[in-house]
Amino acid sequence: MSSPLDPAAQALLEPWDGPYGGLPPLDRVTPAALEAAFGAALAMKRAEVRAIAGRTEAPSFANTVEALEDCGRALGRLLVLNTVMSSSCSVGEMPAVAQRLAPLAAQLDDEIAHDEALFARVDAVWRTRDTAGLAAEQRRLVEVLHERMKRQGAGLAGEAKTRLEAINGRLAELAARFKQNLIAEAESQVVFIEDESGLDGLADAQRRAAAATAAARGRPGAWAIANERGAVWPFLTCATRRALREQVWRMWNDRCDHAGANDNKPLIAETLQLRGEKAKLLGYPTFAHYAMADRMVRDPLRMARMLEDTWASVIGAAHGQIADYQAIADSEAAGIRIAPWDRQFYAEKLRRERFGLDGDAVKAHLPLDAVMAAMFWAAGRTHGLAFARIADAPVVDPACRAYEVSRGGEAVGVLYFDLLNRPGKIHGSYQFEYRPHESFRGKVLPIASVNSSFPPPQQGEPILLPWEYANVFFHEFGHALHMLGGEAAYPSLGSVRVAWDFVELPALINERWLIDGGVLGRFARHHRTGKAMPAELIEKIEQGLKYDRIFSLNPDYLLPAIVDLRMHLRADGSGTPIDAAQIERDAIAELGMPEAWDLIMRVTSSFHSFVGGYAAGVYVYLWADVMAADAAETFLRSAGGLYDAAVARSWLANVLSVGHRVPAEEAFRAFTGHDPTPQALQRRFGLAETPAWQ
Repeated sequence: MSSPLDPAAQALLEPWDGPYGGLPPLDRVTPAALEAAFGAALAMKRAEVRAIAGRTEAPSFANTVEALEDCGRALGRLLVLNTVMSSSCSVGEMPAVAQRLAPLAAQLDDEIAHDEALFARVDAVWRTRDTAGLAAEQRRLVEVLHERMKRQGAGLAGEAKTRLEAINGRLAELAARFKQNLIAEAESQVVFIEDESGLDGLADAQRRAAAATAAARGRPGAWAIANERGAVWPFLTCATRRALREQVWRMWNDRCDHAGANDNKPLIAETLQLRGEKAKLLGYPTFAHYAMADRMVRDPLRMARMLEDTWASVIGAAHGQIADYQAIADSEAAGIRIAPWDRQFYAEKLRRERFGLDGDAVKAHLPLDAVMAAMFWAAGRTHGLAFARIADAPVVDPACRAYEVSRGGEAVGVLYFDLLNRPGKIHGSYQFEYRPHESFRGKVLPIASVNSSFPPPQQGEPILLPWEYANVFFHEFGHALHMLGGEAAYPSLGSVRVAWDFVELPALINERWLIDGGVLGRFARHHRTGKAMPAELIEKIEQGLKYDRIFSLNPDYLLPAIVDLRMHLRADGSGTPIDAAQIERDAIAELGMPEAWDLIMRVTSSFHSFVGGYAAGVYVYLWADVMAADAAETFLRSAGGLYDAAVARSWLANVLSVGHRVPAEEAFRAFTGHDPTPQALQRRFGLAETPAWQ
């Protein structure tokens, strides 16, 4: 008989209390209580599933499929708390707890999928789905759940199931270790600057931040650049001391790519081997084929050709940009050949010289509160949403905020913002769903969270966002609108369950509202004077964006996306060692990567490929940009443009609200009237057509 839980752990097992159907108790989680409650929640779900599998009455939608959808509530809540803590509060005992918990849920998922009695019941419901009088959404749930169990190994022979369970457990351990290594690397590495001249080019706020970082590391009187994107990129953009730029760039570029406790290369090699073996057990030639079987683009070889053809369409422009930067360096008699640690520095100079675009001037007009107000206003005008601060919502840190989201005076969900960096937080920006919408057992409001690791300001200073971060926040807010707009009755058919290469569409199209002149003119105001961003500065931003192109049409994204597919196409279960770093080096040489253009996702630090669910799926940003450009034209062709009421209603009805209730390709066709094609994206940036897209 198990020992009773202590009160702190027992509290985490209980349904969330408070308004809006309950809010997560983010202020009451401790590593010890989390671990104890997690174990109890696993046992509870295991017992619930066994009860469903052991029923003696004939299988039906209600007693099998819907019952499965309704079980494991406590574990679902604990999984959310574990993700939040291991991603944003991974200090003290939390890294070790996260490592221990990582394989447990995966093991239970396998146990459920591999329960022969349970699958027999689900299969029986699936076989009679056309004659059982099910509603369309119920029938879709049966099909989705049945296919999900098969993809997890339902129906495999006993030995194969046992091996698959071991593989999945180990993969969960490896992913958790990969993430913790990234956190540890970011927090343990720093470039110290002893001579104040090394700060030449940096704004006063950057200098103060560097001084505070050094003081926090025990070096008062010095300055330091921490190994985090929010500190590294501004330094590479502004610092005039080239040797220091190189040092900072190498620190950033080489994360988890060196011998020692945080070396991710052995984890990557084992991960790829195990993924290949898993794919082989499930009947797929490679992990890339397995991963893409339930996505919109089902053929990884076709997607590889699309990526390489897109590379061919943009590489000339990329070389032209490097030549432009070199010309500036030559005009200054710098006596250098542009290197990766020079690119952002000279790109900023080019923006200033060619477009009169001053990054500091742009940032001065983008205080965080103004950017959030702009997001809320655009969502209000387009989708009829309103946002009100919840003052007493439990949060993991005082800098976090929570908002009630409503439409027509009725709450539709809750949205958290956790945007500032702190110790123990994974670096990057992402959106996370705390709770999905559902209505099959009564209406449940969704809860979403937008997360980032923007450097916190010094005491009394405003939070001013570079354009890149303002764009990223609009992007992640687009994901949140997708979560908040969901109307599926069942969580398994909700927004986060859509095909993985469809999930970025709502986020990428939401970036278009930021560059709308009306939004910038209304909300982009100088943080000191309050004056609106001048129209000529807005025009310069648009010119600069067209020159730089979007994320997915640049080498620093395209090459990692190609590498991601190539290494997963080699993950074939043959046992042949897979050297991901060598695959990366080979692709750089073969494709002619400009030597001055670094990679935004190197394999040793690629959270997307090895932690974040984008394995054999980094390509989705390009695919989603194609769809987003097409969908944006649907808006822009209308009388009201981005704010056209009829088109917005169609977007909500056919994309944001539909979730996984219909296949993604059907949802896209319902909105645009056709399948995705590249023409809109090509028109936007004046690119040549790429035949493989046709």
